[in-house]
Amino acid sequence: MQDQPSGYLPGDPRYGLQGEALKNYYRTKPAQWAIYCWDRPGVAATRRALLAEQRRYVESFGARVIGYGHFLSDDGRDTLGTSFFMQLDDRAAADAFVAAEPLAGAGLYASVEIHRWSNSFGKRAADYRRKGLQQFLCTGPKTGTPEFFRQHLHAHESYFASYGDSFIFRGPIRSADGADNIGTALLLELPDRAAADRFWNEEPFARNGGYSRDHRIIRWQFGD
Repeated sequence: MQDQPSGYLPGDPRYGLQGEALKNYYRTKPAQWAIYCWDRPGVAATRRALLAEQRRYVESFGARVIGYGHFLSDDGRDTLGTSFFMQLDDRAAADAFVAAEPLAGAGLYASVEIHRWSNSFGKRAADYRRKGLQQFLCTGPKTGTPEFFRQHLHAHESYFASYGDSFIFRGPIRSADGADNIGTALLLELPDRAAADRFWNEEPFARNGGYSRDHRIIRWQFGD
């Protein structure tokens, strides 16, 4: 492990960073946000009517859009909500983004979650080469100690590397100031829900109890 002191792999911008140096790396990155908006029941027709307006709204943010898409039921028949992964200056800007979003303005959402997040490798959904499979959001808060995550970090990063081009993008959920790693949010493309469950259950943090509550695997689709 001496050639991988922080557990990150060569080529990762975090390689070799730990402690305050790693926290400062995150503090100084542009703020990014994972935003999950969950529909109220019975709004499907209104959602369809506003979808083109929603797309135009998202497109107006240009390169600040990391990813945009919709949550689906496991069978793909029902839309459950919308997610946005955005680069925005601060939490106030993230709140303003949601407030001006067409479906939010029409009162379609039962709840909205806004998490500070960090795009680990700068990938965007627009750059991803699609395979025609199913897409999934995997997200959850970390419940282990910092020592636990340091212990399993190299195995975690190596495991993720084994999935290679299945990731649309991925990154940690951060504390409000960006300094601390408190969860994960990632999008990937796999054959089916069973494959997504297997991906999560075999991941070293999850396999060893690092996400012991409130993790979610949600079917997703691109918003374009």
